[in-house]
Amino acid sequence: MADDTGFYSIRFGADPVQLAFFRAGLDRWLHGLAWPEEARVDAILAVSEACTNAVKHAYAGGVPGDVEVVGRLVAGPSARQIVVTVRDEGVWRPDEGATGYGMSVMKGCMDRVSIRRDDSGTTVTLTSVAVPLPEESVEGLAAAE
Repeated sequence: MADDTGFYSIRFGADPVQLAFFRAGLDRWLHGLAWPEEARVDAILAVSEACTNAVKHAYAGGVPGDVEVVGRLVAGPSARQIVVTVRDEGVWRPDEGATGYGMSVMKGCMDRVSIRRDDSGTTVTLTSVAVPLPEESVEGLAAAE
């Protein structure tokens, strides 16, 4: 579910087909926030990569599970960021002979990327680069002064 209040949440089955629906919802949320185009594309790419990794690796050879994505808007006086967590309840397995570019993509598109693994699964937290407040917010601040 997405809205323009600064919160996004979806839980979907770890199935590659579900990734398209998730991406569309994330895109709608960012459009609702009037997120700048370049930063919006970067965020979608990075979060999609984290979700794709969960779908491909978290539940391989085991019982299918879910991927949960939660995003929130963090706004300051002159800029804002999104913080998105991607969580699965699968088992972490190190990539043997990994040749993928997933971490490089996520780090190249976002300001910060962290991964936490424990017995309950893996959580990837992605923090976007700071983007300016939307024009109407800046105009509203100026009018209030």
